[in-house]
Amino acid sequence: MIPQERLSEILEKRYKGFTGYCGILFDRVHDEGCKVSCALRPELLNPDGIAHGGLIATLTDVAAGLMALQADGWAHSIVTQNCNIHYLRPGSGDRLWAESHVIRKGHRVCVVQVECYSAGGTLCTAALYEIAYLDER
Repeated sequence: MIPQERLSEILEKRYKGFTGYCGILFDRVHDEGCKVSCALRPELLNPDGIAHGGLIATLTDVAAGLMALQADGWAHSIVTQNCNIHYLRPGSGDRLWAESHVIRKGHRVCVVQVECYSAGGTLCTAALYEIAYLDER
């Protein structure tokens, strides 16, 4: 397990850029799973007033990536190799969150399942990600 101060440093670096713009918060990262969330601000909604599909894809991608990093002991850089997202219901309310866990970790690829929830704990999206490990840091 990575020391908490090192984890905080890594998460702060990952919060910059697009993840930070979306307001994604790292609520929990541990061996059994991770949870990330974001507030649904007006600029993150589609014209019908629900969460933009791109926001949901970003939220689930961040959750999958963090889980793959945690499963690998934060030893490698990563990229999303493949994802399959099922939008089941509209993402609505004031907040979305995504929870992820590892299905299988290999040497080069980690398969991660992610569920995204909206107001009242309603499952709005289910996703399966393949995260590829790159060279060691």
